[in-house]
Amino acid sequence: MQKFKNMRVFNFDHSEGLTQIPDISGLPSLEEFSIQNCGTLVAIDKSVGFLRKLKILRVTHCSKIQSVPPLNSASLVELNLSHCYSLESFALMDNGFVGKLKILRVMGCNKIRIIPSLMLPSLEQLDLSDCISLESFSHVVDGFGDKLKSMSVRGCHNLRSIPPLKLDSLETLDLSDCYKLESFPSVVDGFVGNLKTLNVKSCQFRSIPPLMLSLLEELDLSYCLNLESFPLVVDEFLGKLRTLKVKSCRNLTSIPSLKLDSLETLDLSNCNSLQSFPLVVNGFLGKLKTLLFTNCHNLKSIPLLKLDALETLDLSCCYSLQSFSLVADGLWKLVLDDCKELQEIKEIPPCLRMLSAVNCMSLTTSCKSKLLNQVYELFCFYL
Repeated sequence: MQKFKNMRVFNFDHSEGLTQIPDISGLPSLEEFSIQNCGTLVAIDKSVGFLRKLKILRVTHCSKIQSVPPLNSASLVELNLSHCYSLESFALMDNGFVGKLKILRVMGCNKIRIIPSLMLPSLEQLDLSDCISLESFSHVVDGFGDKLKSMSVRGCHNLRSIPPLKLDSLETLDLSDCYKLESFPSVVDGFVGNLKTLNVKSCQFRSIPPLMLSLLEELDLSYCLNLESFPLVVDEFLGKLRTLKVKSCRNLTSIPSLKLDSLETLDLSNCNSLQSFPLVVNGFLGKLKTLLFTNCHNLKSIPLLKLDALETLDLSCCYSLQSFSLVADGLWKLVLDDCKELQEIKEIPPCLRMLSAVNCMSLTTSCKSKLLNQVYELFCFYL
C-alpha cells in the first residue's frame, strides 16, 4: 500500500459483496473515508481509528454493521453513521473530546440506546432522528459548545427526557414524534433568541416553559394531545413568525396575546377545546394567507381583524360559531360547512370565488337571500 500513502480520499460506496474493511494503516494521509450502501459489510478494521488526519467519515446504509472501532478524534470534522440499522454503539478516543467536529449524524440507527459521553465545542449540526431505541443522550448535551445551529431527535420514540439546554446559537430544534418525551427541555434563562424553527409535533408534554423567540419563523405544536397551555412567549413577540400550526391540540383552551405581523399560515383545526380566537396585538394579520379553524367546536366568535392578504378561510364544523367579521378583500375561498349556530355572514369579499355553507341551519332568511343574489359572481357555491 506504499504507493497509496499520500491518498486523501478513499471511497468504498456501493461495494457489492464487501464484508470487511481491511487494514488501511498504510494510508496515513487519508482525510475523507466513505463507506456507504455496502449491504453485506459486517466489520471495519480497527486501523480506521488511528488515521490521524481523517476529517470526514461516512458509514451509512450499511445494514449489517454492528460496531465501529474507536475513532481518533483529533481532526474529525464530520461523522455520519446514519441508517446502519444493526449498529449498537460507537466510541471516540481522547475521552470523547472532539474539538473540531462540526457535523454528527446518527439517523435511523434502530438499535442504539445511548450516545456515548462526548465533548463537542465546535458542533454545528446534531441529527439523531429516528433512533427508535435511543433512551438518553445527556452526556452529549453536557458537552455542547456555543456553535450548535441545528438539533433533531425527531422520531426517537423511547427518549424520555432531555437535560437543560443553553444553546444561544440554536436555529432549528426538532423534537417531533418523541412520544415518550415527558417534558419540554428546560432552557437556561429561557433564551433561544436565534431559534427560527421549533417543531414539537406529536409530543405528549403538557406545557412548554417561557421562551424568548424573537426570530422564530416556524412553530409546529400539532398533535400535542396533552398540551394544556400555549408557550408563554417573552414580550409576546413573534413578529418574524410565518407558520403557526396548532392542529389537534385537543386540550388547549386559549392562546395568549401575540404579535404576529409576519404570519402567513395559521392552522388551529381540531382544537376542540379552543374557546376564543388568539388575541392579536394591534389586530393586525396583514400577511396571513391561510386560516384554518376546522372542528373548533367551542369557538363562538372571531374579532374584527384586518386580513389584507387572506386567501383561504376554513371554519367548517365550528358548531358554536355565531358570527364573524373580517376585513379580507383578497379572500377567494370561504368554507363554513356545519356552522350550525351561524346566523349571518355580514359581507362577501369582492375576490371570493368559492363559498361553501352547507348545513348552516341558523342562517337568517335575509342572509341567504343576499348570498343567492351574489351567487352569479362565484365559481363554486354550496348552500
